[in-house]
Amino acid sequence: MLNTLKALFRATTEKPPESNLGRPVAAGLPIGVSQEELEGLRLDGRVNIKLIGLRAHQDTLFTWDSDAYHHIAAVGHVDLGQGAHLVRFYLDNDTWLQANIEHGKVLEYKLFDFYRVSHLSDAEFDNLINGEDKQPDTIGAQTVALTSTSDEARICTYQRVWGNGGSLWSPPIVFDEQVMTTESVSARHVTHHTMLYERTIQASERMEYLLLSAENDGEGSFMVVHNLGVDVTSVDIDAI
Repeated sequence: MLNTLKALFRATTEKPPESNLGRPVAAGLPIGVSQEELEGLRLDGRVNIKLIGLRAHQDTLFTWDSDAYHHIAAVGHVDLGQGAHLVRFYLDNDTWLQANIEHGKVLEYKLFDFYRVSHLSDAEFDNLINGEDKQPDTIGAQTVALTSTSDEARICTYQRVWGNGGSLWSPPIVFDEQVMTTESVSARHVTHHTMLYERTIQASERMEYLLLSAENDGEGSFMVVHNLGVDVTSVDIDAI
């Protein structure tokens, strides 16, 4: 995911400028970005994502078997600064489509699945983010091994994309997301401590991505989410 953002996501835990955090984004989209630029994707719309080619590869933990249209129940916006944005379209089947945007132009799309979600206490979350004892397979580790939810004998290993490649641990990236729903009066803010990992799908030029994120919704809910994803092209997207 997000090869074009490697230069923006440095190995730092500093947050991007917060000048826009109090401003609800109309329909969840950043200013200057239209639905036309985003293949017609919009809050409360519907989308069909065709990943027929992915079904031929048995090496992925990520699966996508649905040809149905899915409701876009929420839209998230992350302002990365320097004219760069992430827009996330959350679908009713526990997946989300992310657009990587720079200066009003969409550079790429990724489709993610909430593969595994673990709820944490306040103390557990603080220790994960700020604790000095960094454990294997946690956020920032050089590699992360993920066990299949359907076959415990199947384990896939993902290599860290961001940070110093030679370091056994790199600090996660911190950013704030504004999330709008059809019932939102104002945006809900979620703080992410996140790290990107990837691996090559066997016998394919495709990559499978693991976005590991510790999330704080500011309302007392803390969790760690393993998001699995793959690349999506604009022609795979049919939004109405």
